Amino acid sequence: MKGIINKGIQEFIESTHGEAVWNAVKERAGCEEVPFFAVGQDYPDAMSVALIQAAAETLGVPVETAMLECGKFMVPNTVKRNYPSYIALAGSSAREFLLNMTRIHRQVTRSIANAAPPNFEYEELEDGRLIMHYQSERRLCAVLHGLILGVGVLFGEDLEVEEVNCVLRGDARCSMAVTFP
Repeated sequence: MKGIINKGIQEFIESTHGEAVWNAVKERAGCEEVPFFAVGQDYPDAMSVALIQAAAETLGVPVETAMLECGKFMVPNTVKRNYPSYIALAGSSAREFLLNMTRIHRQVTRSIANAAPPNFEYEELEDGRLIMHYQSERRLCAVLHGLILGVGVLFGEDLEVEEVNCVLRGDARCSMAVTFP
């Protein structure tokens, strides 16, 4: 998994709970030997999952809550700081940014051997909502939910997100309905 995810988890924990809690999360996840996470480096998926699980356990929240909150934090903070050129290219509104997520993921991971970025398909509904269909072998639906909310924060838009389908509930793919202000 791309290092930006691990870096985002770290920055979320440090900024909301402090460095001591982050060190406890790293230890619980078995990552204490990693001095820092490089955003452009690829890390084992199991490490990222272990960090999220350790964060949830350390904070005393469900894993889905930890994933959602980390995702929401990452876009306006970690992603914005580390990938400003991609943020600039993605569009000038939350809708434009979300519609460009497949392209952004492909650009960011193009130099990583065996990268497996998620794929998105879209439906724009007559009522203005956007349905995002998400397919990824990682099945990080709750992170995506948080990332979508984080895109809204980035653009100062209060988005509403409803998960209408989920692979974790047996559906063929995840689908998020996004309502824009």
